[in-house]
Amino acid sequence: MKIVFDANPICQDRLTGIGILESEICRELIKQHPENSYVFNYFSLTDKNGKKQRMSRYISENTRLRTFPLLSSGIYKLLYGFIPLPYRGLFGKGDITHFFNFLIPPGVKGKKVCTIHDFAFIRYPETVTLRTRKMLQYQLGKTIKRADLIFVNSRFTEKELKELYGAQDKKVRVVYAGVDRALFRRRAYDGESRKILDKYGLEDKNYFLYLGTIEPRKNLERLVIGYARAAEKLERCGKDVPALALTGKLGWYYDKILERIKTEGVEKRIRLLGYVPDSEKPLLYSRSRAFVFPSLYEGFGMPVIEAMACGAPVLTSDAASLPEISGENAILCDPLSEYSIAKGLYRLATEPELCERLSRDGEEWSKRYTWEESAKNTYDAYKSLFEEQ
Repeated sequence: MKIVFDANPICQDRLTGIGILESEICRELIKQHPENSYVFNYFSLTDKNGKKQRMSRYISENTRLRTFPLLSSGIYKLLYGFIPLPYRGLFGKGDITHFFNFLIPPGVKGKKVCTIHDFAFIRYPETVTLRTRKMLQYQLGKTIKRADLIFVNSRFTEKELKELYGAQDKKVRVVYAGVDRALFRRRAYDGESRKILDKYGLEDKNYFLYLGTIEPRKNLERLVIGYARAAEKLERCGKDVPALALTGKLGWYYDKILERIKTEGVEKRIRLLGYVPDSEKPLLYSRSRAFVFPSLYEGFGMPVIEAMACGAPVLTSDAASLPEISGENAILCDPLSEYSIAKGLYRLATEPELCERLSRDGEEWSKRYTWEESAKNTYDAYKSLFEEQ
């Protein structure tokens, strides 16, 4: 087969969750099935040399890059919403073309595949930028009609897809994301970890960790309120209060979260770490008291599995895909209740046996999520689709 990937999510300077998923699956596919040819398409109007350098990691005997220098990905998406510029006219064709970032443009030659990650723009529209919301509202229905195959990352998202768009069973495949166990594993408290924790002003096993974009959908305002309530109760009981480390780039409406930190009077207890390199994430997970992720809505929730693989006890939401992904190996809270979040944080701060059990069971649970399995399931679906021709 000649398999083509829309590489725009993986040629960026910093990969989002979508970019990580595409990158890992593509590399595994190339390794597992060298008998095929693979093409990576991307727009190179800006940062041409930087993108070419970053894409070099995918080059092998059976792969090649194909660029279009006259447009950016964003401009093309905007244009084809009004003018049906055929994709095949820009990049040619393949037997299968896979778009990992929701939308399939018009005029794709061959079998068309996409990955839909969630429906936050419908379920929680206030947490999605206006531009993204309007684009998905206008284009996703067309994508579902164009698609020969749709991947989703959880049974929950599969159910949402069928309820909201009436997608047929034969069109949909559930392929869970994986975790890089060579990177995300339990780390000891040693000289290296002390140095990194000191850099961020953290004490070993004395901080709760959040990792993700600082934006409304992650429910960080309620997390801050719940944390303030838990800290108050811990102080009254004469117990130590772990810090709260918020890690990740600032997204849209982040200013409301910063205002909430001031309103709750917990500025001295909260650490805003900003963007953290991948090499430091496993250590931050491992040396935390617990990982906290009370997101309102996730199609998968990759940080939960990364944290479990590093041995961190986890507090997450009882909403969307998160109970499915975490199994019975996390404390589940009501993401709409500051009290529920505070109660979970208090338990993690005061029940060492609970933390030990969650750490052990979560680490074992995380072993079921591998990129090797993700790539295998992806390829099996490609093969079935190709054989229908």
